[in-house]
Amino acid sequence: MRRTQTNFHLAALRRRNELFCKVDAWGFLSVTLVLLLTFMVGTGIAPHHFAAVDLPTSVHSVRLPRAIKEDALRVFVWRDGKVYLGHSQVARGDLTEMIREGVRSGAEKKVYVSADARAKYGSVSAVLEEIRLSGIENVAFLTSSSR
Repeated sequence: MRRTQTNFHLAALRRRNELFCKVDAWGFLSVTLVLLLTFMVGTGIAPHHFAAVDLPTSVHSVRLPRAIKEDALRVFVWRDGKVYLGHSQVARGDLTEMIREGVRSGAEKKVYVSADARAKYGSVSAVLEEIRLSGIENVAFLTSSSR
């Protein structure tokens, strides 16, 4: 009886020392699938025109938490002169009436301007003139902090 127990232990030790020579492809496949879904969903969340505006830098920038509110009047000026009010592209001539309509519907009487750092001065100046014609005198320029 003693010999069979010893033989059994030796066989168990030999089995434990065998190499595991199999490739588990399910782990690789699941990680790849999760990354694929993450990048597919993640790229569709942000609108494209927000990524195109490179904000100018400022040393003395101040946080404006009201600029991210749902009803805030945000005007974006691209480097090629395109103008957006919120998520929709508008013509400069229509900007005055659209801002007035936004204020009538309950928005704050303040306009937040995000102008691209490489936008022409004439484009930004024309947008500011349209904002002034709408009756808004409180304008804030959004910048990124250089600190």
